[in-house]
Amino acid sequence: MPKTMSHEIAGVWKLRSYSRRFLDTGDVRDDMLPHAYILYTPGGYVMSLTVEADREPPAGAILTDQECIRLFKSIMSAYIGTYTVEGNRVTHAVELSWNESWTGARLVRYFSLEGDTLTIETTPRTSGADSREFINTLTWQRVEALTMPHPR
Repeated sequence: MPKTMSHEIAGVWKLRSYSRRFLDTGDVRDDMLPHAYILYTPGGYVMSLTVEADREPPAGAILTDQECIRLFKSIMSAYIGTYTVEGNRVTHAVELSWNESWTGARLVRYFSLEGDTLTIETTPRTSGADSREFINTLTWQRVEALTMPHPR
């Protein structure tokens, strides 16, 4: 369990905008808006889920292999772990992830906070589908603030 912490980013956040800047060309792709939430608890946990927009539900209660593959491939990011904040840098220490190569990793992000708007920029990364590096910029709207309960 992480040490108790309370930070301004504690809360439930819903994704409002998403862009990807490719480092090799400087081109920006901003035509994607996945569905996503990120949760920062006052006690130091982070949980994030990002899926592609317009995911099709399976046809029935029993998923076919093709439906499983399609749904898995439409997960862009899903993980839980702890976080620490140093200045404008937040580091996510991933404990469990949809992508096993992230489990045990430390994902560094840079953020700015204005009221209930949180902007997060990733460090350079690849999609796993090719070797092009990019930086994602995500703008979140707070949907619920979270604070530490007061001891009794």
